Amino acid sequence: MMSPATGASGAASATRPQSPSLAVLLATLAHELRQPLSAIDSIAYYLNLVLPQDGGTGRAHAAQLQELVEQSNWILSCALQLADPSPLTTELLDLEKLITRIVTARLLYDRPHTFRLELTAGLPLVRLDPGRARNLLENLLKLFEQLSSDLYPVRLITSAEEKGVRLRITTAIPGYRSEAYLGPGCGLSLESARRIVEAHGGSFRIQVDAAAGVDVEVVLP
Repeated sequence: MMSPATGASGAASATRPQSPSLAVLLATLAHELRQPLSAIDSIAYYLNLVLPQDGGTGRAHAAQLQELVEQSNWILSCALQLADPSPLTTELLDLEKLITRIVTARLLYDRPHTFRLELTAGLPLVRLDPGRARNLLENLLKLFEQLSSDLYPVRLITSAEEKGVRLRITTAIPGYRSEAYLGPGCGLSLESARRIVEAHGGSFRIQVDAAAGVDVEVVLP
């Protein structure tokens, strides 16, 4: 016969709420943090409207606030991608069209940046999860925007190889000694990108050289 103590313990464990998963916790945290970030972005936008064009440090600080908000949202997005538990739903995609579409959208609606597309025509289609493929490309472009400037354009190069399709994203900006010195959010961004590529059976490599710049290579089967 079950003792009263055992019965009470069993009832307590049966009614004890389950702990939320890491993905749920991160999604909740991101939602909560994005609300004050949105408020800060609105304040910075308003300051840019009311301050005179020669507002000096005031306009510079407002622009810096907007950049910090954008960077924070990017970091949150990378964390959510890392914790995403949903299975892959793949289909055949044209990588050249996807890259062109995403780069064009960033140039039209986001901070202008110099991207040089060196895309090989007639590449074979690659089997990818469409949402994660978009996350991968947007994530890496944002990473290189953080690292580089208009003085050092970012090159996107595609080519066909025996194992699939190769994508290189590279910039010749000097000064970064290693991956560890790339700056806030970059480590999380790279880990998110690596996880997405490897989940599709591909390979991911990054090379950082103080003289040659930063080079990321992705091979997708």
